[in-house]
Amino acid sequence: MSIIEAEVEPHQLPLAIRVRLAGPRDIEDLTDLLDNGENGREQVLTWLETPGTTLLVAQSELGVLAVAVLMTRLVPLDGGTVHKVIEVDNLVVRADQRGRRVGRRLLAAAVEWSRQRRAVQVEAVVGEGPAKRFYENFGFAVANDRLVLAA
Repeated sequence: MSIIEAEVEPHQLPLAIRVRLAGPRDIEDLTDLLDNGENGREQVLTWLETPGTTLLVAQSELGVLAVAVLMTRLVPLDGGTVHKVIEVDNLVVRADQRGRRVGRRLLAAAVEWSRQRRAVQVEAVVGEGPAKRFYENFGFAVANDRLVLAA
């Protein structure tokens, strides 16, 4: 056994993750991820059916590991122009995958997705605690009552 094998357990190695759009085939996995029973299923269905709402999932050979719920808002400006803002409404990582950078990788994909859609910023509304630190460590800054990242 090499030194590297002795120091790193196989379950700690980074997973090969693919981020993709969620769809109806993901309802059961997303419901399980939310761990909220029938209310979770209703929430997933609402997200999937709501215009301006996009769900990105992080998936590996283990299945769906995480979901990011993105809401697109058009903010009117003076002069009749608008800015596109993407809000990370929810980001949930499967409990057994937390601490493996799955959430960070999914958030990076969500930011890239936002840039591709010409959003001027990405926002997240969170309270104090681990979620706030997560977004701040990614580069979000507090602006009014939101954490904001220029897209």
